[in-house]
Amino acid sequence: MSRLPLWLLCVVLLAVSVAGDAESGDTLELTGTERAFLQAHPVIRVGNELDWPPYDYFEHGMPKGYSVDLMRLLAARIGVEFEFVQGETWDELVDLLCARRIDLLQPADKPAKLLDCATFSAPIVRGANQFLTRRDHPEVRSIADLFGSVAASPKGWEQTELLKKRFGSKLRIIETANIGEAIAAVSRGQADFTTDFANVLNHHIIQSGYVDLKVQGVWSREDKGGEFSALYIATRQDWPVLQSILDKALASLTPDQILRLQDQWFGKTGDPVGRVVLSPRQLDYLRRKGPIRMCVDPDWMPVERLTKEGVHEGIIADVMARLAEMLDTRIVLTPTASWEESLAFVRERRCDFLSGALATPERRDFLDFTTPYLSFRSVIATQVHQAFINDFASVLDETFGITQSYAMSDALKARYPAIRLQEVANAEEGFRQVREGRLFGFIDALPTIAYRIQTQAAYDIKIAGQLKDSDNLAWNLAIATRRDEPLLGEIFQIAIESLPQEQIETIVSHWLSIRYEKTFDYVLMWKIVAGIIGIAGAILWVVLVWNRRLAKLNRELGQARAQIAEQNVGLEQRVAERTQDLREALAQLERTQASLVQSEKLAALGDLVAGIAHELNTPIGNAVMLASTLSDQERSFREQMTAGLSRSALQRFVDAVRDSSDIQLRSLQRAAELISSFKQVAVDQASYQRRVFSLDEVTREIALTLRPRLRRSSATLEVCVAPEVRLDSFPGPLGQVLMNLIQNALLHAFDGRTAGRIRIESQSAAPGFILIRVSDDGNGIPQDYLDRIFDPFFTTRLGQGGSGLGLHIVYNLVTGLLGGVISVRSVVGEGTVFDLVLPLIAPGAVAVASSTSAAGRAPRLATEPAPNDASGGIPL
Repeated sequence: MSRLPLWLLCVVLLAVSVAGDAESGDTLELTGTERAFLQAHPVIRVGNELDWPPYDYFEHGMPKGYSVDLMRLLAARIGVEFEFVQGETWDELVDLLCARRIDLLQPADKPAKLLDCATFSAPIVRGANQFLTRRDHPEVRSIADLFGSVAASPKGWEQTELLKKRFGSKLRIIETANIGEAIAAVSRGQADFTTDFANVLNHHIIQSGYVDLKVQGVWSREDKGGEFSALYIATRQDWPVLQSILDKALASLTPDQILRLQDQWFGKTGDPVGRVVLSPRQLDYLRRKGPIRMCVDPDWMPVERLTKEGVHEGIIADVMARLAEMLDTRIVLTPTASWEESLAFVRERRCDFLSGALATPERRDFLDFTTPYLSFRSVIATQVHQAFINDFASVLDETFGITQSYAMSDALKARYPAIRLQEVANAEEGFRQVREGRLFGFIDALPTIAYRIQTQAAYDIKIAGQLKDSDNLAWNLAIATRRDEPLLGEIFQIAIESLPQEQIETIVSHWLSIRYEKTFDYVLMWKIVAGIIGIAGAILWVVLVWNRRLAKLNRELGQARAQIAEQNVGLEQRVAERTQDLREALAQLERTQASLVQSEKLAALGDLVAGIAHELNTPIGNAVMLASTLSDQERSFREQMTAGLSRSALQRFVDAVRDSSDIQLRSLQRAAELISSFKQVAVDQASYQRRVFSLDEVTREIALTLRPRLRRSSATLEVCVAPEVRLDSFPGPLGQVLMNLIQNALLHAFDGRTAGRIRIESQSAAPGFILIRVSDDGNGIPQDYLDRIFDPFFTTRLGQGGSGLGLHIVYNLVTGLLGGVISVRSVVGEGTVFDLVLPLIAPGAVAVASSTSAAGRAPRLATEPAPNDASGGIPL
């Protein structure tokens, strides 16, 4: 027996090691033709690139890489020897295959030259190419964000030809010998970007120690001509039998074998945390540094706090735990008694970083800051009887509290030099002084204020207003590191950029599961007719009791959902690990979305109540004034009667009583009309009760309730609805749809305009249906947004009061509970039109819960109603 060459023995041993559980006697089921082919060709020549790690490269005299090890695994399954043949360039290897000087090329894409001389296996590598840029480069989402820049790409590569063919007029392309030179050109500033598989880019960054580069963005389907990137095994076209054998060998590999191979070359593919890619210098710093000392705010829930047992918990605590996993390092807590002490500790180098802090010029003298990873609005907590604060400048003569040493204090003084601020030890002390009347209000982040109100049942305190984010008054929290250790700041910056935003949002949603609802001010008039006071008081009492009862039910619902989630854990353990993770994420998303949709609905009802309360001020105020005047005149008349009453004095008193009575009667009738309208709208919107109603009546009641907001707007509202139209449906949801559409127009349509018009009209559609049209002559909606406006959380006013749920609720109510369809059309600069086609008799089997379902994108509808279609029976 001849002795095996040493290198071949190594190949066989490595193949057996990678295969793991493959038994030596386990062979493929081959046909006679396939076995004869292998006997005739015991050695297969395989192409091997020189410089494309971690997939296929040549180092220290040996072929290496993921696809090389995969080929060795296949060789062990087939029972042949693979002889690796190196080529100077990828083009040279393609020419060798087409000339049949090699038999197999791996991993290969499908350039035009190969299509003429090769056949291809199933994909062995899948994924989307990404872009590599310098770290200071603006955010890149797709190739369109790079138009006008310089690209570096290897000569002869398919992606290089694609760049030249599709984007040659929009990019300047530098061709390099390989991907390593392309990456070096980006680092030197000779090119703005290059592109390849993320595994390839990250491998070069780590091995070459680049700290000024980052991987971002992704090629889209459109950019790639309709396909995601995929790589195959390409074989000689005249050897279809070899391709058949390879396909069988690939199909015989188990998922565990593939995962082990991927873990070996790309890291743990099942790791949900992911590891941060650091340079050798940064990794060496972490090894020498040891545990990283952290200081926190010990009393700022739900953002963070220290428990009595010294445990760090809250939103930031969960984020820090995730970052520690990603960095594979230990973060230890340095306890402090207050935020002021934490600042002192980091200044004195007794801890290495602050978990979450606002950047200020003073702090930048001794700290470096990452980009913010959390952002919360600033709000004002006052006693419950105080009026809602629409304009903060109007209450600057009052005294406000803020926690000691918070940077927001300096920001407020810079924005409002006349503000009267008083520092307190913590939020608990601030609440106490507000209750005692020593402070008019206490300023803090929205989660902190709402958390204390809800968890401490502080119903004598309310959120009375919020500060504008545009005035730099938001709590934009970043990690603050010691300035004398810049590498620590670089490492945390990379970690923050690597932490998916979805994970941060999941953490925040977990801690903010308590709902916060705007509290509005109700000003009750006194010395008025006993009946009016009773009715108004009863309405307000019902609303308050209903809100508190709803808050209690929401908390019970949250607890029930948590119990259901715990019970589901046992069931989901029977499912594969990846499927389990996906379902948990989907359940969390649905709970968060349902919570936000419910909050949006309650906010709309609160807005309606506040508007009616404000509108009642005028007629009730007139009645009070006239009652007081009549009292004065009666006293004067009584004095005149004692001294002797003249006929003219008697006539003046009678005339004054008649005129005052007329005015007072009209005022009280106006108040009664408002209360009746509000009562009907509030009852309708507070429940999904079905009844027969007039469309004109509901529409005009909605217009009446929105009158206070319309008076503050430059727009007018016109209602042109046929009075004879009656519906057997749900007036509450229909009213909410109309209110949301009108409020959406007021919010978006008239920016920069001094006047505008909103119009509601109706017309007959097909038999049994009515078309309701809500239009405006405002700014219009860009075409790019039209397909997305009904999507949940899509808003152009993020951070400016927009939640992205208004039109999503409209779509769900129209297509679900009301059984209709909705379409939109718009021309920029000319206005927007929403068309609602509703049945006169709503479907009887529609679940109320459909209003909170996670609907997808709304269908496009025709401008005018058409005959019923065969699918749904609704005229579009």
